[in-house]
Amino acid sequence: MEKVVVFGNGEIASVAHFYLTHDSPYEVAAFTVDREFMKQERFIELPVVPFDKVEAIYPPDRFKMFVPISYRSVNKLRAEKYYQVKAKGYQLISYISSKATTWPGLVIGDNCFIFENNVIQPFVKIGNDVILWSGNHIGHHTVIKDHCFIASHVVISGSVTIEPYCFLGVNSTLRDGITIAKKCVIGAGALILGDTQEKSVYMGSPAQLLPKPSDELSRI
Repeated sequence: MEKVVVFGNGEIASVAHFYLTHDSPYEVAAFTVDREFMKQERFIELPVVPFDKVEAIYPPDRFKMFVPISYRSVNKLRAEKYYQVKAKGYQLISYISSKATTWPGLVIGDNCFIFENNVIQPFVKIGNDVILWSGNHIGHHTVIKDHCFIASHVVISGSVTIEPYCFLGVNSTLRDGITIAKKCVIGAGALILGDTQEKSVYMGSPAQLLPKPSDELSRI
């Protein structure tokens, strides 16, 4: 089994460890975090090492890495660590649940985390560093670009384009043929019927544009 170092020492890191252990060809060897966030030297009975020393202890020619960080700062934190890991020379893995529905020809980048019960129709393209939590419908010919987070039970109709750094909340719905602009936050249960504006926040059904830009949200 190929060995992987997981970035993080919290709940999402533990979720990633569980899925990789029970449903992948990978073995989690250790965890890593920034030195200032070192809470303990072991997590789930595995070593935790500071990120500034990880390549010396778990070199990139022998270990791969996975960065399952949440949507904090509209995915900017995960993207930042993604690029730092790449700069250290690591190959980033992607995980697709064996209980997700996919079809031949699916294009998917690295550091993607695709949970169970996602239905991904033909001709879909998914970029790098994308998280699809459980139970989403991704319609045919849809393109999801880098550093996006799709929460559970989202319906994305056919031929939708989602630009980088977007967050789609639980139970949101996107009609076919539209574009979600870069750095948008789509609230839980929102119904999006047309193209959105960059760095915007949408809530409601049908969705209304909020006056505050997405990069000024204190939390999602």
